[in-house]
Amino acid sequence: MRELIVKVSFIPIGKTMKNKLVFTIFGSTGDLTYRKLMPALYNLMAGSNLDDNLEIRCIGRKALSQEDYIQLIQPWIEKGSRFPFKETIFLELTKHIQYIQMDLTKIEDYHLLKNVDQNSINIYYLAVAPEFFESIADHLESSGLLHKNLDYVILEKPFGLDFKHAIKVHDKLSTIFHQDHILHIDHYIGKEMIQNILAIRFANRLFETIWNKDTIEQIQITAAETIGIENRGSYYEQAGALQDMVQNHLLQLVSYVIMDQPKLMNHEHIQSKQIEAIQRLSIDECVFGQYTAKDDLKAYREEDHVSHDSVTETYIALQLHAKEGALKDVPIFVRSGKRMNQRATYISVHFKKAVNHLYPQDKLIDELLLIKIQPDEGIYFRFNAKKPGSSQEITPIMMNFCQNCIYENRINTPEAYERILNSAFHQDTSLFTPFEMVKLSWDFGSKVAKLKKNQGLDFYESQSDGPISADTLLNQHGYVWISADISDEAYQ
Repeated sequence: MRELIVKVSFIPIGKTMKNKLVFTIFGSTGDLTYRKLMPALYNLMAGSNLDDNLEIRCIGRKALSQEDYIQLIQPWIEKGSRFPFKETIFLELTKHIQYIQMDLTKIEDYHLLKNVDQNSINIYYLAVAPEFFESIADHLESSGLLHKNLDYVILEKPFGLDFKHAIKVHDKLSTIFHQDHILHIDHYIGKEMIQNILAIRFANRLFETIWNKDTIEQIQITAAETIGIENRGSYYEQAGALQDMVQNHLLQLVSYVIMDQPKLMNHEHIQSKQIEAIQRLSIDECVFGQYTAKDDLKAYREEDHVSHDSVTETYIALQLHAKEGALKDVPIFVRSGKRMNQRATYISVHFKKAVNHLYPQDKLIDELLLIKIQPDEGIYFRFNAKKPGSSQEITPIMMNFCQNCIYENRINTPEAYERILNSAFHQDTSLFTPFEMVKLSWDFGSKVAKLKKNQGLDFYESQSDGPISADTLLNQHGYVWISADISDEAYQ
């Protein structure tokens, strides 16, 4: 029997970094930096994974002193880090941080970023809107700040304003940075259970042999949030659920679920199979929704910086299928929405019932594998067994492994951004999305957007399970959406 070992290394930077590393964040007073990047940097410091030679430059337009900025980021780190907050660790981190007030659109301000050490490796993190990507790169080059074969640029989604703009940005950046040093970040790839999907599929003979259309009835992928758009109205009006979640994060999940087995467990082979999987996808049906008010919760159209007659979707449900491969024609249902009645991201794989004369079909439940990604991490498996006693009555059996319920797992598992930043600091690009996949995601998103023009929106009440039409999408096939709460049955 073949044995497949998946090993993830997490190496302290100080043991491998030769050049001085300068990490520059454009957009350092934005929501992403506060909620994700600063807690990730603190976690790396707490885990002794930041080198003494690392310099963190935080760029922002706001007139803040160094002390002001440090005071701003502290509560976000206290709230968002996986390690307990300690004053000593925080103070050690702040020694690496320098706040620089500048206007990123003005080339004359870029002299503030001049490096003392010309041999340093620069990583420029563009946590800004995509319309600024090209001008920032231009100004960095014109100011003599770049070393093409050394420096890196990290782009946050959406990777452009549309398909054509994404290609334009990439072509422009390719003239400034080395092709392999343009890193597209999808933090979902850094999540522990997403890293685990391939191990579940290919390290277990049980699932490896039955992951096909003859055994699997349907697949569901859900990414639901209870919050609305919060203070991101301007961004969300441009992106919607499609660009914010579906064409990147959820498309990644789909590719991991339906891809063929790679020859080797390295990022080149894995990404190649992901690309093949996405190329096989066909879009069958779509539902687009937008949340309305409930009690003291605003409707989307009442949010700040949102048009009062906005047609931006805050919910999408899709029915997809693979045109070829082991899972050919198996229905894949994908949904993502804001202001829903659960906060959870999970994948449910539904297996076909056993077909024989031994047990009544109406007494059998469909076997179900649930991969829980967030906030709970773990694996739930439901199958049939004989009920204790003298009869041959069938009863469902539930096995539930909660990975982050174990303290040792929780404290030793890096968060997504923590894992990804650590990889970037090592110049390891395996956790970043190749541009070929970025192009495919935009192509996929463009197809979905065209379908929306012919359908319009279905409204749903805040804190609900989404629009009724999304239920109908499954009901017409005899299915219902599975809730993450189903795994709680194992404890009843």
